[in-house]
Amino acid sequence: MWDLPKKWYSWATAGYGGAIGSGQTTCGLLIGSSIAIGFRYGQGKDGIPGKFKDERTRAIRAVGLLYEDFLKEFGSTHCQTLIGIDWSKPEDRKRYKNDKIGQTKCGVFLNFVMNRFIDLTKEGKI
Repeated sequence: MWDLPKKWYSWATAGYGGAIGSGQTTCGLLIGSSIAIGFRYGQGKDGIPGKFKDERTRAIRAVGLLYEDFLKEFGSTHCQTLIGIDWSKPEDRKRYKNDKIGQTKCGVFLNFVMNRFIDLTKEGKI
C-alpha cells in the first residue's frame, strides 16, 4: 500500500511477535500500523520527523484516528484483553496455536485495520 518499498520495511516489527512475549502491551497490528503510517509520511524525506513538523503532525493525527476507531470497535487495544492470551505463559502460547486464535480473532483485527487504512486513505486522512 502507498508504494512503500517492500524489501526491508517488513523487518521493522520482526522482533515484536506475540506482544513482545509479555502479554502486557498494545496489539501488534496497531504497532505495525503506526510504523507503516510513519513510513508513509516519511517517504522521500531526508531527515528525522522533527524536521518535517507538518508531516509528523499528520502522521500523529492518522495514528490517533486509527486507534480511536479500533477502540470504538473492540473496546481495547491491549493484546491480552483482546485475545485472552498471556504471551508469557507457554500454555497460552500453545493454546493460541491450537485454537487458531491468530486466524479467528487476530484475523478480525487485521481485516478491520486494513479496511480502515483503505478508508482513511480514500478520505485523505492518511
